[in-house]
Amino acid sequence: MSTFHSLKIIDKKDETAESVSLVFEIPTTLKSDFTYKAGQYLTLRFRIEGEDVRRSYSICSAPTNDGPMRIGVKRVKNGLVSNHISDTLQVGDQVEVMPPNGRFFVTPDQANYKTYYLFAAGSGITPILAILKTILHQETRSYVYLMYGNRDMKSAMFKTELDDLLEAYSDRFFMTHILSRSRSSWLDMLRKKDEDHRKGRIDTLSVKGFVNDYQPYAQDTEYYICGPGTMIENTKTALKEIDVPDSRIHFESFGDTTSEASGIGVSQAQLEAHLNGEKINVPMKEDQTILRALIEAGKEPPYSCEGGVCSTCVCKLESGKVHMKANMTLDEKEVAQGFILSCQSLPLTEKVVVRYKE
Repeated sequence: MSTFHSLKIIDKKDETAESVSLVFEIPTTLKSDFTYKAGQYLTLRFRIEGEDVRRSYSICSAPTNDGPMRIGVKRVKNGLVSNHISDTLQVGDQVEVMPPNGRFFVTPDQANYKTYYLFAAGSGITPILAILKTILHQETRSYVYLMYGNRDMKSAMFKTELDDLLEAYSDRFFMTHILSRSRSSWLDMLRKKDEDHRKGRIDTLSVKGFVNDYQPYAQDTEYYICGPGTMIENTKTALKEIDVPDSRIHFESFGDTTSEASGIGVSQAQLEAHLNGEKINVPMKEDQTILRALIEAGKEPPYSCEGGVCSTCVCKLESGKVHMKANMTLDEKEVAQGFILSCQSLPLTEKVVVRYKE
């Protein structure tokens, strides 16, 4: 069930000219509900211009040794929620927040002796920062290499915090900034002995070069990727070309991945949904997703991004067939088992039966 709790903002900080971080106070009675793993996200709900809107924002604090829960929010051009957060919210305001969720996370173990390669572009650094801090704090024998892509250094979120981590863990943490619009020449970059910058983007060539430059200390390696869809696909392609197994590659997409799929589904369908202990029968209109059909019927299915990214809306297809317009979170095995993203699923048969996790 989509359970929201009212949380108080106790700090708001400008991270860059285009991004902010928010710190929430978690009441003692909700501590267990808001326990989280490094890399997970929160879903925030607002009423803006008469519309009920939700967005997912990753937690950038680490679960242990890192203070209160904090999220990062980057302003999106014409973005209804990101601009509301940046321009309107203040310390002391209450926000409706769903407990942490997400399948992109690290499970640390003090006994681990691993090498982690982290790839982040733009606001994709938010969950990567939480993962990075967790590994450095809790896996004292593991090494971390981070490739961080931005337009320029001024747009790099959490730069000061990352620099502090570089200084504190200089023997186990190494970072490369890759800048698409850097004004520095290569000579200027070479003169900056304390920082590693490269001009360009995170693509197949730069990823291969990065992994080649930073050979693993420990052969037990894991790869975490977060950023726009194209960046993720380029990074995954590069890693697979150097024989990295799929099981070692973990990713989460940031940004709009929804594709147009008009006319793919049947013109009319009957939806049977098992949700919150209730059996629901709802007629579906043409080009209507399972999620939207339930919402328009006055039901409360779990959801957040509506972009095929976050997995909050996942359910299991028990009968019928659907087409998912976008899927950036379920793997092939899960799809084969019948799991679907209800926010992206259009019916291909006249009846569809789905079941949400109780």
